[in-house]
Amino acid sequence: MRYLNKVVFVNSAHVPYAEVKVDGNVHFIGTQGVGKSTLLRAILFFYNADKMRLGIPKEKKNFDAFYLPFANSYIVYEVMRENGAYTVVVTKSMGRAAFRFVDAPYRKEWFVNERNEVAADWSEIRVRISDSGYNASSLVTGYDMFRDIIFGNNRKPELLQFRKYAIVESARYQNIPRTIQNVFLNSKLDADFIKDTIIQSMDDNEFVIDLSYYRSQIETFEQEYDDVMLWMKQDKNGVVPVRKQADRVIKGYRTLLYSKKQIEDGRAELNYAEKDACRRLPELDEQIALLNKEVERYNRLLGEEREKFNRERDKLNQQKGSIDADLQKITSKRRYYEQERIEEVVAKMSKEPALKYELESLNKVYHELTGTYDDVMSKYRRLEQELDAEFAKFGNETKNRILCLKEELNTRISALQKKHYEQTDEIRAVYEEKLKTLSDSKEMLLEEISALKQQKTKMEYTVHYQREIEDCEERLSALSEAEKDASVRVERMKLEGDRLRQKSAEEVGKLEKEWEAKIEVVMRHRKQLDADIESLRSLIENSKGSFCEWLDKHKPGWQENIGKIADEKQILYNRHLSPELVADGGNTFFGVKLNLTEVERDLRSPEQLQAELDAKSSERDAETQQLVQLNEGKEKETEVVRKNYRKQISALSDEMHLLEVQLQQYPVQQKNLQAERASLQRKEDEWKKQQLAEIEIAIGGKEKERQKCNDTETVLKQEREKRITQIAEELRKAEKRERAAVDADVQLIEKELANHRLEMEVRKQELLRQQKDELNGKGADTAAIDTYKAKIDTMAAELEYIAKKQSLVWSYEKDKQELFDHEPDLRAEKKSNEQHLTDLSEKYALRKKRLSDQCEDTTNKMRTRCGERDALKKDMDVLENFRKDENFSPPESYTSRELATKKTCGVIVDELKSLIISLKTDTDNFKKSVNLFNSNFTARNTFSFPQALASDSDYMDFASNLCEFIDNNKIAEYQNRISERYVNILRRISKETGELTRSESLIHKTIKDINEDFIKRNFAGVIRSIELRPLQSNDKLMLLLLEMKKFNDENAFNMGAVDLFSQDSRVDVNLHAVKYLNAFSKLLKDEPSRNNLVVSDSFNLQFRVMENDNDTGWVEKIANVGSDGTDILVKAMVNIMLINVFKEKASRKFGDFKVHCMMDEIGKLHPNNVKGILDFANCRNILLINSSPTTYNVEDYKYTYLLSKDAKSHTRIVPLLTRK
Repeated sequence: MRYLNKVVFVNSAHVPYAEVKVDGNVHFIGTQGVGKSTLLRAILFFYNADKMRLGIPKEKKNFDAFYLPFANSYIVYEVMRENGAYTVVVTKSMGRAAFRFVDAPYRKEWFVNERNEVAADWSEIRVRISDSGYNASSLVTGYDMFRDIIFGNNRKPELLQFRKYAIVESARYQNIPRTIQNVFLNSKLDADFIKDTIIQSMDDNEFVIDLSYYRSQIETFEQEYDDVMLWMKQDKNGVVPVRKQADRVIKGYRTLLYSKKQIEDGRAELNYAEKDACRRLPELDEQIALLNKEVERYNRLLGEEREKFNRERDKLNQQKGSIDADLQKITSKRRYYEQERIEEVVAKMSKEPALKYELESLNKVYHELTGTYDDVMSKYRRLEQELDAEFAKFGNETKNRILCLKEELNTRISALQKKHYEQTDEIRAVYEEKLKTLSDSKEMLLEEISALKQQKTKMEYTVHYQREIEDCEERLSALSEAEKDASVRVERMKLEGDRLRQKSAEEVGKLEKEWEAKIEVVMRHRKQLDADIESLRSLIENSKGSFCEWLDKHKPGWQENIGKIADEKQILYNRHLSPELVADGGNTFFGVKLNLTEVERDLRSPEQLQAELDAKSSERDAETQQLVQLNEGKEKETEVVRKNYRKQISALSDEMHLLEVQLQQYPVQQKNLQAERASLQRKEDEWKKQQLAEIEIAIGGKEKERQKCNDTETVLKQEREKRITQIAEELRKAEKRERAAVDADVQLIEKELANHRLEMEVRKQELLRQQKDELNGKGADTAAIDTYKAKIDTMAAELEYIAKKQSLVWSYEKDKQELFDHEPDLRAEKKSNEQHLTDLSEKYALRKKRLSDQCEDTTNKMRTRCGERDALKKDMDVLENFRKDENFSPPESYTSRELATKKTCGVIVDELKSLIISLKTDTDNFKKSVNLFNSNFTARNTFSFPQALASDSDYMDFASNLCEFIDNNKIAEYQNRISERYVNILRRISKETGELTRSESLIHKTIKDINEDFIKRNFAGVIRSIELRPLQSNDKLMLLLLEMKKFNDENAFNMGAVDLFSQDSRVDVNLHAVKYLNAFSKLLKDEPSRNNLVVSDSFNLQFRVMENDNDTGWVEKIANVGSDGTDILVKAMVNIMLINVFKEKASRKFGDFKVHCMMDEIGKLHPNNVKGILDFANCRNILLINSSPTTYNVEDYKYTYLLSKDAKSHTRIVPLLTRK
């Protein structure tokens, strides 16, 4: 039996020195303020070691200051046990109470010398204890540790040395000191506390669901499940957004890889293009110089032709000016002569001879008429003869005039004919020259047409974009070959990757097997150690109250007989054999005497067992550490292998990803090249069509020109013939006109002659009449004389007019001869001059066009070469600027590699700039796509996708890993692993919930026993009933786990192969599993500080107290029940019963022990109830220590102490009565 035997106060709580025996019921009496409660608190401190729960008012000194005010203040507890008492010393260390243990009964001389002086130095006390043959333990400063020592929670290594000081061995003693404390403090009744006490009394190893384990396992379930489900969930369009985003990341990653490869190739192409440009520039300069000389030569020829043309044109223009001046003079003269009525003047001038003859004739007649003639007959005969002579003369003159006219006509006709011949020859010469020019043009046109036809034939077989098309074909062919090669390489890389993975898995597996073999050896040995340790612990635990312990007390030397043949486990350390000594037992074994001297057997004492257990535990710890080291070594070596292969696989994957990107780009490039080729073919066809059309148009134009030349030739010939005919017609008309004029003049002359003859005849008749008249004597006719006089005057006036106009006529005849007669010649000459100008211009235009075309062609060639040269120089400038710009050409981008290309530097630079800018844009978009994808996951995501991405390499590594993640379908691995993991969690929850609720029937039985015990042993009539009842738990977490257990049990078969992410017929089961796991996770997050789910959570407890007419009803907490006395009594009874429940279970395992309950101011109870509560406690091996001002029922207490104060306010404790 173990129990607190004595409490000693040394300079503590105003008690100089006092020993208080507490091995039975104790009653402290004394007036108020003498220290009864102080003593009770000191005893309570032994059980609860909690200075804050001793009921010390806040306004009073604290425990350390009151109970241990001096360096030599001590509280000493002597504790009894089966093999002797031990001592617990409470002393002050570092200003607070601490404990030391001495494995010996208390001795006063340890603390007080013969002079009654109390030692203040612990070293002095230690020496005294040592001198008495004992040792003090190390200082125990932790109150939890002290409670663990006293109540036997001593399996920790540091507590093994204190194991002998336990009054009971239980890891779940915590409610016992609290119950004792509740009795003293009269604390309110709490169903949870009662419930915990009942549960803790049942088993030291109460099953506990470790919520921290589940929290660590399932706290990420919702995230893990959601993370995996993100790869499964589809939107309304049937698209998985995360997979789509992942594809976008991979696409962006591969695009960046391809862009970087393009940029690298572009820089290599740029090096080649730069080298080619440096080679071509001198060649172009040389070609441009030659072409420039050719252009200068053509310009010189054009200048010479222009000068020649200008000279001939100026000469013709000068001639044209002279002709125009003459024609203008003719026009002016003709206008003048028209104003002078030259034709009338010339007509009158032509009559001058006739007028003179007639005047002369008239004068003669007049003179004859006015003269005196002798003979009338002779007179008139002479007159007639004169008339005849005159007429004859006039007739001769007329004939002469006619002859002159005809001679002049012949002369003019000869001149006209001569002029006609000259004009005809000139016209023929002009037209011959025109026809010759036209023939030359025709010849040139024929040559040009022939050249165009040859050009057309050549064009039909010429491929203008041949270089580009061939380049396109070459690139297509190269692309096709590259695609085939890339496909083969990708397949090889996949095989190589699989081979490396397989090799990695084989090497890792081999290493793991080697390490597992080592681990297995240690595990087997540790398993054996665990079995040995468990066996040793079992023996040690059973040593208290065992047959072995009984033999030590009652059968000295048993080791030499019973010990040699009794089974250690089944006999010696068995606590249920109920051994008894019999008088005639002797040394026999069930009546048989054995000689056991030859039997050798090493018996192990509990101390040896403990030492062996310690050794085994140390060995197990060493092997556990060895296991940790082995596992670390395994992980390290396997990680080295994995890392080595991972590096190779990663490099292979990067290259394969690049090839895959290229393979993805090849169809696009092929399509683009095919489109480019088709475009080039279209351009070729269009160009050829256009060129052929232009040639056809040119040929058509030339043919038209040639036809036009033919037509012009015909027209010119017709014009020539027409002009010749026209000239001939003009000659004919001129001749006719001249002849007509002469004929008219002849007719006029003949008419004049006829008129003259008629007039002569009339004059003759007149003369005959006058002759007759005169012969008849009529005298001379004056009228006739007057008539002749008038005619003579008229003719004289006309002749005078003619004389005046003679100079005008001479001027006219001169101008006519010099100007008017040459007017047709001048006009013809003018026309010829204009024709010469036209011909000259046309010839010049032809020559100029030929030279200009040749010059233009050469100039265009030179311009093209200059353009190429300028483009190359510009490209070189662009290249230089590009190289200087670190944004586009950072130092690390330099490469000496060259890649053959037909592109120019400028094109490549533009492409590179576009690629680099696009790369930046693509990189930004890629980062955005990565961030968008990553936004679906948290920092602690299931797949370990890193969230803190800073540099470009971080993003690229992320995408590379994502590619590998997708390519290797790791989501399926996560899916299977998470499914298996959480299905196992469901099963474990179900199993542990079953374990947790397994004690339900035992709890109900215990509660039933408590209720029956209250009914059976109720000693207080005022208390009609105290009853407990269990109810279903209202703990949300517990209810959820019960539901989960039920769900698991109902779906045990389906759960065998459940996949939380499957979309098949188990979807309902999956949804419920996920729902439960999510709910579990949420509840764990709602209660972050809750680490365990214990048996007390599996049910609720209510109690009901009925005293007199008061009924508390079913409640979980009661602060007060009835009057003060009734309240104290009810609470004490309940707490004592709870202590008893624990004691009974603990005593079965460890052996019986006693504890104390302290009740202050017991005077509030009726003496009968005091006796009743004492009996209620004592029958359960629970001792009561009461206090009251006066004594009650002295016979019910083993010790009665009187407390009082002396003059120095020291508390004196005097034992009044001690009962055996």
